[in-house]
Amino acid sequence: MSRPDNFFREITGVPIHYARPPVAPYGTRGKSYSFYTTAAFEQKLTICFEELWVTCPFGAAEIVTSAGTWVDKPGYHGFGRAIDVDAIFWAERDFVTLDYPSDPAFYLGIEAVFRKHFGTVLNYLYNAAHRDHLHIDDGTEVAFYSSSQSRTFFLQAALTHVFDIPVIIDGIYGNQTEAATKEALKLVGSSGNIENKRTWKKLLSSIAEAAFEQISGELSPPELLRRLYHVIEAELAGVESRKRIETALNALANHEETQKWLAAFPP
Repeated sequence: MSRPDNFFREITGVPIHYARPPVAPYGTRGKSYSFYTTAAFEQKLTICFEELWVTCPFGAAEIVTSAGTWVDKPGYHGFGRAIDVDAIFWAERDFVTLDYPSDPAFYLGIEAVFRKHFGTVLNYLYNAAHRDHLHIDDGTEVAFYSSSQSRTFFLQAALTHVFDIPVIIDGIYGNQTEAATKEALKLVGSSGNIENKRTWKKLLSSIAEAAFEQISGELSPPELLRRLYHVIEAELAGVESRKRIETALNALANHEETQKWLAAFPP
């Protein structure tokens, strides 16, 4: 497919860089790059990031890194209507998509804003190929479908990590997820059906707001410990050594002196 004529090197005045070998290592601020998309898709990105800068407590970022936009292959990358977001760097904090297990609320808050503007967002949970970036395209409408695995993964993660209504995160919209969703909608003051577009967008706004309210510039030791458990759960699922690692960590976390030390920090 032919490459669009339109390209950009910044979004809302924020430089967008490329950080993949051999240009630059993944997870770094990367180097300036030209990203080709249709003009209409660039405009959608601009509106989306403008909302993210307003919603996020850190304001406008210093750098956004992307794994690419137009690629000569089938799909929405080939149409110039997709982008892979690797990371966002603020002065106070870094967001790297591969760090989802240790920073799920922040990740989901950012993803919620993306989902308000783009129907298709493939995240860390979707499959192994998308762990190191958020794929975003406008190939589907902004709406929730219970049959959509990618949307259900996001919803289940948000219920668990943002609203503290734990559910099994398996991408299947079953009875447990449905009940938890109704509970979350009540929390945000909505009695609508999640498959109603207005209800879905309201829930996305509430997810972003609630997620960003959990964010602070400096992470406390209890929060760091909680994130370590998340990493073990996500990265060592099905691994034989997981139980031994968790047992050792539990012994440390539950030690009387550790508990006294952790109690000194606000919840």
